[in-house]
Amino acid sequence: MRNLKKFGIAFLAMLLWIGSIPAYGAAVEVSAEAAIVMDAESGEVICELDAYSPRPPASLTKVMTAVLALEKADLDDVCVVSKEAAATGESHIGFAAGEKITVENLLYGALLKSGNDACVVMAENIGDDEEQFVAMMNLKAKLLGCKDTHFTNTNGLPDEEHYSTCYDLALISRYALQNETFAEIVGTQSYTMEWVSGRKKTISTTNRMLSTYDGAIGVKTGTTNAAGQCLIAAAERDGKCYIAVVLKSQNRFLDCTKLLDYAFSLED
Repeated sequence: MRNLKKFGIAFLAMLLWIGSIPAYGAAVEVSAEAAIVMDAESGEVICELDAYSPRPPASLTKVMTAVLALEKADLDDVCVVSKEAAATGESHIGFAAGEKITVENLLYGALLKSGNDACVVMAENIGDDEEQFVAMMNLKAKLLGCKDTHFTNTNGLPDEEHYSTCYDLALISRYALQNETFAEIVGTQSYTMEWVSGRKKTISTTNRMLSTYDGAIGVKTGTTNAAGQCLIAAAERDGKCYIAVVLKSQNRFLDCTKLLDYAFSLED
């Protein structure tokens, strides 16, 4: 009888302990298989769902590509488009081999229009080749504290060895947003790219959070069949900035809206 009483007390204590932890599902419901909200200033995780499991990041990869380009090159450096870069598939800007264009224009093409070809052009011109550039991306990820990230390309095209987590992507985005040029680019809704030849092309962001969410400042969309709908969304209000990341979502913009709303509601 005494043992049963002890068990009952212990069981009740366990229930109370579990109840004291804010359950993710109770805080906000999302369609994504993995999600996180992070305080951009402190790095504190506000809430998360399977945020440490490696998954395909699709074009969210391009945040790291942009970080390396900004740190290893000048905005006015001129890049030459190779035949291989021009042939890059899926989402693309539409380059022709031999064309010349600056790093700044390529960054807009990669981050707004999600041009896979723009990433390859930068990698080939900034690194000795794309492989070396990808090696630098992996090193940078480790230096930022990413423990479950490995890149095999610059744009997020499907590869079994190309993966990241919601947490790692939030870490990378937190770092990237500290760069004023990066922040300016991902906060832009439309931009006119210009080649050295004078050719021009106006592009628009794929991140509609910029026009629908109060305080939105970026960051990047991503989609492949394997990755599903992915999004890194950041917003700033009254001096507070939060970063939301969702992977394999059914409605990425709604999911990130809910996540950011929840984070900001804690400030009220």
